[in-house]
Amino acid sequence: MTLFGRKRKERVIDEETKRCIKRNVINYLKRSAPGIYTSLNKYYLMKFNKEFIELLLEEPGKCYQTLIVYFGNPDSAEYFIYCLLERIFSFNPFYTSTALIALKEGNDDEFKRLIMATSSGNMQATIL
Repeated sequence: MTLFGRKRKERVIDEETKRCIKRNVINYLKRSAPGIYTSLNKYYLMKFNKEFIELLLEEPGKCYQTLIVYFGNPDSAEYFIYCLLERIFSFNPFYTSTALIALKEGNDDEFKRLIMATSSGNMQATIL
């Protein structure tokens, strides 16, 4: 009998939340940095056969590590992802900084938990 043999169930973000976040992030990027959106998506599609935002929501740690390679340094990647997280979490500094820490540590489960915790009511609002 093993006491600690159970495998933890991986957290999954529901499709409605993914769709809403994806729509809002794409709108924000197309408005503020249209070239980066196209370039970033092309890079992620060639590398993983997934769009940037899809990989961010499914495998956040992997997405963040790839973003560091894409930008060439961790500071630029951190600033970029911080701007996106501010909008995803409706400019709530606690959730934004906690999600960024989870990304940097590769803690996918915590990142997804934060997304799902804030998705109940906040995702209906559009990103500014």
